[in-house]
Amino acid sequence: MTDPNGESDQGPAISHTPWSSGLQDLSSWDRSHAQAVDPASQPTPTSPAAHREVPQPRPGAVPPPASYDPTLDLTVAHAPRRAEEPTPPPAQSSASTPPGVPWPMTPAAPAPTSYGPGPTPYPQQPAPYPQQAVPQSPQQRPLAWDEVAQPAHQLAGPDPMVGGRAQTYSAEALIGQLNPAGATGSRRSWRSRVGLGPSAREQAAALDEELVRTPFDRPVTIMVANPKGGVGKTPTALLLAAAFGVVRGGGVCAWDNNELRGTMPDRSVSLHRQTVRDVLAAQDRLMSPQSQMTDVAQFLNHQPTGKFFTLGSAQVSGHVISKQDFETIHRILTRYFSIVVVDTGNNEASPNWLAAAHEADCLVVPTKWRKDSLIPAARMLETLQSERGDLLNRTIVVATNGPMDSQPEVRRSGAQWFGGERQIVEIPTDPHIAEGGIIEYDKLKPRTQRQALRLAAQVAQLLATVARRDRHPSAQA
Repeated sequence: MTDPNGESDQGPAISHTPWSSGLQDLSSWDRSHAQAVDPASQPTPTSPAAHREVPQPRPGAVPPPASYDPTLDLTVAHAPRRAEEPTPPPAQSSASTPPGVPWPMTPAAPAPTSYGPGPTPYPQQPAPYPQQAVPQSPQQRPLAWDEVAQPAHQLAGPDPMVGGRAQTYSAEALIGQLNPAGATGSRRSWRSRVGLGPSAREQAAALDEELVRTPFDRPVTIMVANPKGGVGKTPTALLLAAAFGVVRGGGVCAWDNNELRGTMPDRSVSLHRQTVRDVLAAQDRLMSPQSQMTDVAQFLNHQPTGKFFTLGSAQVSGHVISKQDFETIHRILTRYFSIVVVDTGNNEASPNWLAAAHEADCLVVPTKWRKDSLIPAARMLETLQSERGDLLNRTIVVATNGPMDSQPEVRRSGAQWFGGERQIVEIPTDPHIAEGGIIEYDKLKPRTQRQALRLAAQVAQLLATVARRDRHPSAQA
């Protein structure tokens, strides 16, 4: 049926050529067009165009023509997706696509059925033209697996093996190098100026200091006793405590165990008059597990120059210190101090005197080289022979002579009776002691301090026999 102009009223003619025949025409046109294009004008594999994500056809769908540009597809451009992940470089192809084939002859992985949110993985596309392998220089070679696995600091670090064995570190070896033996110089100014080593006297003093620093396995008790009054028991106890305190740096307490009104508070620095009776009144608190050094220190007086503490005896009558009281105070003091020096009174029959003799680890007997001082000391030792025979083996005699107190004949007889010069220490006459006031250790003459150190060293040697167990296995056998 035609209109007056001679045209058909059924509209333009529609070709019913199937899509496959049309695809062949397009493929023929694409091949002819690709042959006319210069390959140099095409994007290289390293250009962004070579790495564009190209959507793949669904399984069973007809592939699009070769001129199809997926970047112009609005469904792909506007599809929501997350941040793009790095795409691996395309695989290199060693041969070009044979002519006449509209689609690469590489089996493609199944593609997703729809473009949903998020990145969609696509298989890598072959290069549009053959690529030649680029030779790698030695500097660009890939690292071996062991080079990649090890950290960089281990690849260039020092060899941990020294002489075929693992390297070890010893702090003692470094300390020995920093402080070599024999590097100690003289303490005297004129010898140190000329670079001389210590003299024989200085070496002897250094040896005594080492003995005073002897570590003990338990608290030790030193008893200072002589029934004769006025022989210098209290000054001897203070000198001995100061010698230990200065060298050891503390941990020493001097206790006035006199029955009544001992003179230790008057011969030492006393900021208060707390006595053993105040300690007994607070024994429950001081013996509790929560008790600390500050709790007991309020009953003691600290001696700044001697680095030790003192505990005074009762100053008023009315209560006699019993054996149980002595044991309680001794238990409290040995809880906080490693060395306790007990100054005793003149009554050997008093309970606190006998209790001190029972607890003593070492006995120090002050005396003057006079008959009225030496004979009472000898009788005391004779009495202790039956009660504490072992204590006599750890006894030292101290000569505390004032001006015109020493009698040469008495000294010779006393030295022979006590067993020789080895167990006798001479304390020289010192004006600071003779004046009868407070004894401050730094105000004593150097010779007096040296003899106090000698006394402490001999006491420490005797204490080591009972209060220091040898830890060497061979010595115990």
